[in-house]
Amino acid sequence: MSENTSSAEKPLVKEKKTLDYRIALAIMIVMIVCALLNGASKAWKKNRSSVDAAYVVLEENLQQRVETAYNLLTVAGRYLASDDSLIAAVKSDLKTMESAGASADMETRVKAGYSFPTDAQSLLKALSGNQAVQNDSRDKMYVELMLPQAVEQCSGTAAMESYRSASQSYNDGLRSFSGFLARLTGVSFAPTLETVSSSQSAAAE
Repeated sequence: MSENTSSAEKPLVKEKKTLDYRIALAIMIVMIVCALLNGASKAWKKNRSSVDAAYVVLEENLQQRVETAYNLLTVAGRYLASDDSLIAAVKSDLKTMESAGASADMETRVKAGYSFPTDAQSLLKALSGNQAVQNDSRDKMYVELMLPQAVEQCSGTAAMESYRSASQSYNDGLRSFSGFLARLTGVSFAPTLETVSSSQSAAAE
């Protein structure tokens, strides 16, 4: 009887050891996966910092354009009708640049920002040829000196190109295996400026 009991227990012991081994293996695999996910998440969140830094500079540049647009419209409003096409173009740029700063809308805002210098220069040209402006020493100084300088200072494309490069590099990396793991933890692609054409940026210079 005891021999039968002993022989019956042996398979049970073997099955228990097999089960313990499988559980231990599963725990080890889960720990490895968690470690990989955690490492990838931390690494790519760190990589995102360069994109975020470039984004801050880009936003600052857009804000400079917004402030310059307000100043230009203030002066233009004293000499041109509110529905003048040149004023309307700058107003349209301004409205778009000031639209909610959500990242999803960034491309539209940047397009308007880089259309602004061209529209601003057209408006300044019209104002400089306005006799009433020429008769006002203060506004003549604004139109022929201060406002052109302000437009020139915010017209560069370095901020846009820096962000474009940083975001594209980051997004390309997120398509790698480690990037795939990071995306599983909620790390997302950065907004891009792919549809802002080189001709638009060149026009801003």
